[in-house]
Amino acid sequence: MNVNDLPIIKERIFDEGLVEKILEELECEYIKPVGNRYEAQLPERFHSNNRRSVQIKLTETLPSAVRSKGVSGDIYAVIGYILYEVTEFDELKDVLHQVKAWVCNLFGWTEYLEIRDDFEEVVEKRDYLAFLRPTQKARKKRKRLQTMRDKENQVLDKESVFSWYRAIPHENFKDDGINVRTQRIFEVMFDETTMRVVFPIYNSNGELVSIKGRYVGDDEWVLDEIKYLYLYSFDKSIELFNLHRALPYIKKSGEVIVFESEKSVMKAYQYGFKNCVAISGSELSPVQAHMLIMLGVDITFAFDKDMDEEHVKKQAKQIRTRKCFWIKDNLGLLEEKDAPVDKGKIAWIKLVNECRSVI
Repeated sequence: MNVNDLPIIKERIFDEGLVEKILEELECEYIKPVGNRYEAQLPERFHSNNRRSVQIKLTETLPSAVRSKGVSGDIYAVIGYILYEVTEFDELKDVLHQVKAWVCNLFGWTEYLEIRDDFEEVVEKRDYLAFLRPTQKARKKRKRLQTMRDKENQVLDKESVFSWYRAIPHENFKDDGINVRTQRIFEVMFDETTMRVVFPIYNSNGELVSIKGRYVGDDEWVLDEIKYLYLYSFDKSIELFNLHRALPYIKKSGEVIVFESEKSVMKAYQYGFKNCVAISGSELSPVQAHMLIMLGVDITFAFDKDMDEEHVKKQAKQIRTRKCFWIKDNLGLLEEKDAPVDKGKIAWIKLVNECRSVI
């Protein structure tokens, strides 16, 4: 076996963010990122209830351990233990070729595989429980989703946080088409210390969980690298911006409109469309998808112009039980990076009425 490939493979796993995929294929449970590492519970057959037993640090060398079993080393040691129950390095050396082949076959990295007469790496063992695998994977996925749904962002003291900022609308947002009245509704403020226009982020209960700021100074590096910044750390993947405010309008209209950015929601609200939320990015998280499903209404994606149909379908695929629509600019009203609300109210209404289709 070419041992020189082993660090290269580890580096690829790290660079391509494949640790979670490996843990899933090993049938680990309760997989979650914690700081600079992934933690998980051993597969069900090990009869372990320690959700932090398996730990893999996210560095290029992927130092890893199965803490409850006294196994330590790198990611190969974890794979070796779960697949072959080897606990010592000398035992691992005997199965390292199989471990390497397992990883390479998983990701299709055939360039690292060697042909050996004494190891039939392409021969598959018969799996007598194959008919149960889809059910088992679905159950594990539900467990991971439940773990994420149970997570909550820390609630901030609004009075204390707001005391740091000046409660005044800003010219920058006005130039972007968000008038003074709308800025007051969304509590747009200004942070003189960081030269940022800021606005609050609330959870679905209307509790403050963060503050987002847009830099309006003249430092070119800041404008390029950290133009937008959350001033209080939080997990945006478990929140939908504006849901607490939009909920009654969503129920009344039977529809929720999903934007990428918070400012798009502000503009839509200004145009009279108050049933809107933002995912604060271009990728819908599993928790956000679940939140949308639980609303029990039709879902319309109003993504930016540069998002193609394949990307939107990928997001809609997470929502199988609700009818999903997509607003696609077939009329050429938008420029490349525009959101559907960026060309004004008339253009937005035209897009809603003439360019919405089932996705």
